[in-house]
Amino acid sequence: MDMTSTTPLPKTSGGLIASLLIFALPALALSTRYGLGACMGLMLVLFFCFAKRGTLQPYKNYWPVVGPVVAAFVGYFVVSLARMVINHQGLYTLDGPSRMMLGLSAIGAVYFLRPKARWFWLGLCVGTAIAAGIAIYQTSVENLDRAVGMTHHAITFGDLAMAMGLMALCGLSEFRRSRLSFLPVLAFLCGIIASILSASRGGWLALLLVLAPLVRFGYGIYGKRLLVACGVAVALFAIALAVPHTGVAHRIAIAADEVQRYYTLNDATTSVGIRLELWKAAWMMFSEHPFFGVGRDEFDVVLHALADAGRLQKSPALDYSSAHNDMLHTLATGGLVDFTLLIAMYAAPLIMFARLLRAPEKGQRPLALAGLIVVLSFIGFGLTDVMFWLMAPKIFYITMIGALAALCLRAQEAEPPLRRVLVTRTDNIGDVVLTLPMVGYLKQQHPQAEISFLCRSYAAAIVAQCKHVDKVLTVESIGDVKAHMRAAGYDTVIFGFAQRKLANAAWRADVLRRVGSSHRFYHWFTCNLLAHFSRVKSDLHEAQLNFKLLKPLGMNFAPTLEQCWRLYGMSVPRHPQADALLAKDKFNLILHPKSNGNGREWPLQHYTQLAALLRTVPDVQILVTGSPAEGKFLQEHAPELLALRNVKNVCGQLDLQGFTALIGGCDGLIASGTGPLHMAAALGRPTAGLFPPVKPIDPARWGALGERAMSLVQPKPCEGCNDAKSCNCMNALQPQWLFEVVLQWRREKLSVPLRSAPGQPHYQPQV
Repeated sequence: MDMTSTTPLPKTSGGLIASLLIFALPALALSTRYGLGACMGLMLVLFFCFAKRGTLQPYKNYWPVVGPVVAAFVGYFVVSLARMVINHQGLYTLDGPSRMMLGLSAIGAVYFLRPKARWFWLGLCVGTAIAAGIAIYQTSVENLDRAVGMTHHAITFGDLAMAMGLMALCGLSEFRRSRLSFLPVLAFLCGIIASILSASRGGWLALLLVLAPLVRFGYGIYGKRLLVACGVAVALFAIALAVPHTGVAHRIAIAADEVQRYYTLNDATTSVGIRLELWKAAWMMFSEHPFFGVGRDEFDVVLHALADAGRLQKSPALDYSSAHNDMLHTLATGGLVDFTLLIAMYAAPLIMFARLLRAPEKGQRPLALAGLIVVLSFIGFGLTDVMFWLMAPKIFYITMIGALAALCLRAQEAEPPLRRVLVTRTDNIGDVVLTLPMVGYLKQQHPQAEISFLCRSYAAAIVAQCKHVDKVLTVESIGDVKAHMRAAGYDTVIFGFAQRKLANAAWRADVLRRVGSSHRFYHWFTCNLLAHFSRVKSDLHEAQLNFKLLKPLGMNFAPTLEQCWRLYGMSVPRHPQADALLAKDKFNLILHPKSNGNGREWPLQHYTQLAALLRTVPDVQILVTGSPAEGKFLQEHAPELLALRNVKNVCGQLDLQGFTALIGGCDGLIASGTGPLHMAAALGRPTAGLFPPVKPIDPARWGALGERAMSLVQPKPCEGCNDAKSCNCMNALQPQWLFEVVLQWRREKLSVPLRSAPGQPHYQPQV
């Protein structure tokens, strides 16, 4: 029978480093000069460093999807290598082809890192907004005729800004119903502004080319909002035409006039005329060298040769080294061989993203639409420029395609269910006990999961009694933590107690889900699921706070205190030494005076007075418990207590399992805020905890939770509460009050109806 929980698990991400990298890729593309290259270099390093840990998986698992893209760019490099050898060229000729091939590492690196797609959309929006700001500054403050950004090339800057604005528009669904819902449209407008101020006409051709698929596929994803955004773009273009200061209308008019002058007057001195002359020359080169072209670095040489032969006019076109058209330049310099590769480098990712866009929606469609727009934009830009001539467009194209492909593949994958979970709580026993209700709820929601609990050895005995824990581990026994985590195959680790060593081990062991508090700085780098809450500032009980660690796993449950203790799932162990200490014909009361320094303790003289009062009840046997060191301390500082005939000193006489059995078999326990108090409450025993009214050590935070547990505390703090030495609140809890509580417990055991006793203490039942 399928026991998988219906509780949906959120998509697992790779953590802060992964998110920062995917954010930086678009954010730094136009805002810095070397941002793109640095991101690609980092992805390449990650690809090789983690090849054995997962960067090769997308190529193996999804070869039918990414294989054609890989083949296209690797083929381009191989042909370039062959040309270099045959034509005896220098290694510099492999610079561009090698970077484009190595840029394929973005697929493996991003897939391995598993960044959140939201950070990519944020990076796009931020990067495009910065590009617009740079463009405005350069044209208004520096008085440049055309904005060039950090690329120092107006056409490249304008084209890439337009592409990023169009891509950002695809992220509308990511910010739906959030305060950032305006960002994609703002980024789209910023891309248009940057393109206008760069005076690059290729961007507008790309906008027309992507409009149809953007509306067709985008409407199904975003609805009318996309149409509104497109309408705003059209309106902005109309405004740009109407406002003379933008120069858009003037440049369009000039372009039309220059086309006419070229064909009527053979004028190749204008901007458009130069392009038309270059296109003419490129076609001549291709016609004479159809298969291999004139050579990738020979365009300007042959261009001048054609002019010297009188086949081209002497014009400014001779100063250019490219044909200003992607396809014509490729045909001229590389012939049909290179042209086939160019088509492959456009067609392969275009087909890949189109198929992902038509696949059943699992969160990949907005990303696939953005990838489709990248390819179509570059095709549009290539009508008036050679996109793979400069390095920046090359790196932008391949890294964006690789990153978006990896994000799409991850989005399509189903989130693996919880199978093997490790919960760590390596601090005190009380903290461990109060973590068990969270474990119980986790098991309730995911019954198929095998839950292991890592604690210190002295807490293992109590954890072993929890039916929700399948395996108890101790830090003293597992040795190499990273090796253990990897060998055990945990898919989820929940750090109930933050510890840098354990967090680093889980990260190095490649545990899929690593849940930790965001209030530990190192968790931002070692955990990929962060729980945002503060234990210090919260008014919730410690057991309730532990449930916050389940929220990153999709379980946003806020239990009441009663729901907490009902999730303990504890059983009472048997132990021969414990059984020997428990008198069957008496009421066995445990007094645990010391707390190992974990809380404010009730004065020892009060324990002595309470034990003296209980001498009047002959069937009450008092067992004083504690560690061997605490037993020695009591002999020195409370000999009167241990000398009473109804008191038995059992400090240090039992091992941990025996002590747990003793608590589970007793009829009541009294202690301050310490581990045995919570053990007794969890095991269902009558329990009275003694607390000061001081946050965060008051019963509201640390009170014992159980059906028969109560916390005794003064109603108001005293003037010296902030200093344990001068605080009188613990001393004010009278032994007579505890005497009445024990009598109530005894009557319960004897099935005597409860009555309110005179002098009843102020207590807070924790139910």
